[in-house]
Amino acid sequence: MTTGQKIKKLRQSRNLSQKELGIMSGLSEPAIRNYELGNRTPSAQQLEKIASALNVSVYAISDPEIDDYVGVLHTLFELEETYGLTATKIDGVLCLKFDGTTKNGTLPKMLALWYEKKEQLAAGEITHEEYDSWCQRYPLSHAEESHKSLSAKRKKN
Repeated sequence: MTTGQKIKKLRQSRNLSQKELGIMSGLSEPAIRNYELGNRTPSAQQLEKIASALNVSVYAISDPEIDDYVGVLHTLFELEETYGLTATKIDGVLCLKFDGTTKNGTLPKMLALWYEKKEQLAAGEITHEEYDSWCQRYPLSHAEESHKSLSAKRKKN
């Protein structure tokens, strides 16, 4: 979700018009409209004003940042809303899991592929360089592996 979409969602959840949010934040109605439409990007100072007016953290409306722990947590909040990510404990260990509401099951399949690569790395079946290359090239690397696998199956038949 973009910064503008987040601003709009929070503004609407508080039953505020763009004009009202503009007044509360000391910005113009056209500025709020342009941020929400994605025509303009608010500066850090403008984001602070909007966040204050909405009574939220600036992290709640800014683009995801993973340079600090608060940014990571807000990124996880966004993943919760978008993909059903939840924090849980399994045998006393804090874990992250998806609740199964992901679109078409695509994300769980991708995570399963990632898990498989991590298992191959742990088992010494692939090197750290091969693992890093797989990550950096994904999804291209997965498509190439699938193609090789299908080709090998066809040759057997």
